[in-house]
Amino acid sequence: MNSVAFFDLEVDPTSGRIVDIGSIKGDGSTFHSNSVVDFINFLTGVRYICGHNIFNHDLKYLEDPLAQAGMNGLRFIDTLYLSPLLFPKEPYHALLKDDKLQTEELNNPLNDSMKARDLFFDEVAAFQQADNGLKEIYYSLLQDKREFSSFFLFLDFSVHHRQIETLIRKVFHGLICERANLTELISEYPIELAYCLALIQTNSRYSITPPWVLNNYPAVERVMFLLRNNPCHTGCVYCNDALDIHKGLKRFFGFDSYRTYAGEPLQEKAVQAAVNNKSLLAVFPTGGGKSITFQVPALMSGVNEKGLTVVISPLQSLMKDQVDNLEKAGITEAVTINGLLDPIERAKSLERVENGTASILYIAPESLRSKTIERLLLGRKVVRFVIDEAHCFSAWGQDFRVDYLYIGDFIRELQEKKNLKEPIPVSCFTATAKRNVIEDIKAYFYQKLGI
Repeated sequence: MNSVAFFDLEVDPTSGRIVDIGSIKGDGSTFHSNSVVDFINFLTGVRYICGHNIFNHDLKYLEDPLAQAGMNGLRFIDTLYLSPLLFPKEPYHALLKDDKLQTEELNNPLNDSMKARDLFFDEVAAFQQADNGLKEIYYSLLQDKREFSSFFLFLDFSVHHRQIETLIRKVFHGLICERANLTELISEYPIELAYCLALIQTNSRYSITPPWVLNNYPAVERVMFLLRNNPCHTGCVYCNDALDIHKGLKRFFGFDSYRTYAGEPLQEKAVQAAVNNKSLLAVFPTGGGKSITFQVPALMSGVNEKGLTVVISPLQSLMKDQVDNLEKAGITEAVTINGLLDPIERAKSLERVENGTASILYIAPESLRSKTIERLLLGRKVVRFVIDEAHCFSAWGQDFRVDYLYIGDFIRELQEKKNLKEPIPVSCFTATAKRNVIEDIKAYFYQKLGI
């Protein structure tokens, strides 16, 4: 086997000085000291050094000492970048908590290096057991990328270059849109594409992209959208099934058709606009079935691109009623976070949003000022904001709520922090059709978000 050492550092955050080093070689020999010189001597004869999240942290403290010792030929492997590729299914690998290793001992780099070793060899086994077509796709997309190149060298894995686009379409037939521009995605976003394909091939309802991936590779959200939630005009095997709003209605609620009002298919129009990724303002009469018009697209997006729809409502009791009604219909993907919850209920709702088992989140507008909510939404792919009782934006109505005026600022800041190139769509619902109220709502979102 190729000679490899696994390592971890403890560094003083103030001075940047290495205070502890732990390492274990593939043959089982160990090192534990604060001496960089002795550690470099320990690495003699090693070709690969491996750790968890070393590209962003550990290596910057070792680059100069390694260069001065003439060890420029070392190859580096970071288990962090391999984990979403090889363990995309929820729950994630037992040793991982997003971008951190889960260990029993605090500040013990030798223990952490052992954990990195265990994780790495599990990653090797997962790759070797993967479908041959999938391995070829990963290699073709990633073999020249810093985050992955040494992994393929370690395994001595290579393939004769086939037409990668053709191979992806064959392996993922019926799982992605046939009209997706794979040529561009392969060229511009190979890592993001690989992570998306890894998630798609699990065929797991509740698996999601880890938050650290969304943070480091923000384009992964756009790539998943283009593969799975962007209806093609001509239709294809995937879009005709996964993005059909009538099949979605039947699948989630058991209804054969949408309701009409005075001969107008208001529900159908609102659902189709949402599935087409449009922002919209809909006026529904009280009791007119508006909830289903945002729940169907939300549940479809939850399946298709592992997305979260955020529903903002001023009435906490109604939020709970909607979640309860969905549960009675056998739909458990909705949660609410509000002041009526006890600490245990709140913690459970937060956990379900974090781990992907919730695809609809009901919150009050004032919750958007919570750092916990902001962190939660930064860690998920938010596919849409739904604003219920949207007339609360308007100073013309008696229901005006000043907290509503912060919604646009929050959405804009969230988009900026997530480095999104495309705006998150917004759906507004109201039962008030007064022209001045409608104009107020439209003017607000045009001013805040340009939509």
